[in-house]
Amino acid sequence: MRWLIFLSRAAFLSGIMLILAFTLLFYNWNKDEPVSSSIITAGYGLGIILIPLVNLLYLFLTIWGKKIKNFIPAWLIGFNMLFFIILILYIFGINGYFNFKG
Repeated sequence: MRWLIFLSRAAFLSGIMLILAFTLLFYNWNKDEPVSSSIITAGYGLGIILIPLVNLLYLFLTIWGKKIKNFIPAWLIGFNMLFFIILILYIFGINGYFNFKG
């Protein structure tokens, strides 16, 4: 299960970058510094791939009867699920699912 710990940590870091990329989208807090392109690339590029992948692995391992809390800390699982929910809400918001105009 070392691979799952590694993927969980990588998803956590990409989730942090995803939150930073979202804040750069709404607020220009770094005044267009060159590091913002790295944050946006790491946030969107890695976050959209790793966060759903890790949460699907959590789901499959839980269905198969593995206890993932024995291998991965609960706070890491919780934050990865929180980042997944934020990502899903952002995707729904961008595609207009929250605009109930009929």
